[in-house]
Amino acid sequence: MAALECTISGLSSLDTSDIEAMMRMNELCLDMLLDPGLWAWMLGITAVCVLGGWLIGWIKGRVVAGIVWGALLGPIGWLIVALSKSRLPICRECGKGNPDNAKACRHCGVNLRQSAERSARSRLKGNDSDGAW
Repeated sequence: MAALECTISGLSSLDTSDIEAMMRMNELCLDMLLDPGLWAWMLGITAVCVLGGWLIGWIKGRVVAGIVWGALLGPIGWLIVALSKSRLPICRECGKGNPDNAKACRHCGVNLRQSAERSARSRLKGNDSDGAW
């Protein structure tokens, strides 16, 4: 009686007419799949992928998408979120993203509420008055 291994070569060399050997192979493969060490590694890797997706999603203003794509596809999901369009509020003065609750632009320092209330005409007029004729 040959020693059984739950591998592709072990499965290909299995005698399908021997019911006892098939049952032992089934038990070996189930034991391998239900090994707690394997599940701990899988859960650990998934947690790292979710945390990475959360971090990239937080930076891009897409936290839920980052968590979902990170959990489903891991590093490929990170790329999807990193290359997607940012949902952060855009500063009207410099055109860069800011956190949702920011009072001032973290890039140019302008007050975001006042900038949002100003019309496009007043911004253009302010730019014309800055440069003297």
